[in-house]
Amino acid sequence: MKYIIQRGIEIGIPENKTIKVLTPEEVKEYQDNGYKCKERTYTLIFNNTVFEVICFEIWKKGDKEHSLVIPAFLIPRRGYPVYAYAFAINLYSSNPQLGQRKVAEETKKKYGLETFAHTTVGRAMKALAETLMETTAINMEAIENTAQGTGQNEASPSAVDNRRFPKVQDTAMAREIVKPFFCEKLKSHCQQWFIEACDLISIYWYSFFHRLFMNTAPGSGRKLFSVIQNT
Repeated sequence: MKYIIQRGIEIGIPENKTIKVLTPEEVKEYQDNGYKCKERTYTLIFNNTVFEVICFEIWKKGDKEHSLVIPAFLIPRRGYPVYAYAFAINLYSSNPQLGQRKVAEETKKKYGLETFAHTTVGRAMKALAETLMETTAINMEAIENTAQGTGQNEASPSAVDNRRFPKVQDTAMAREIVKPFFCEKLKSHCQQWFIEACDLISIYWYSFFHRLFMNTAPGSGRKLFSVIQNT
């Protein structure tokens, strides 16, 4: 499945619990251009409200792979919008004194979520660090020295690039890799700016890594870091 990520679609007010990624006019335009369109509905929780997000799978006869048109805030089969995950990762990577459970509680409070697993924070940090380590020019020696200075001095490159669940002492290395990527892009206290920045991250992440944000693995290309820095 390929994805077409639409920027600028908002979750909106709780009274409107259905969000359509395409207008009827846009659907008709696809159909007029020879595409077949099929609705796909995903459930999302935000501000203590359950939303239905109606996306559209599109394809032409003979296509080997269909495309799914989704809003930038959606990660199919994940229960919360992208910016909830980005907020948690940014908060955790920028504040070494905060544990995963505290970050999870802050995320739940900010976005009106009943649950937000603290293990999600650690797994996301590990996955994002793997991707960034493979695709950007990272000074691993400097990062390792900084990580050792945090008191979590058992951190090492293997703590990031192996396939096991990260232990508490492993997180310093991942923090130092993830922090510079997110902190400049998500540092604004303006919520609307934060949401727009998350939209851009989602779009560029898929463009360069060919994976949706949070569904990460080492990819190809070194352009993402510089492109996001300049947005």
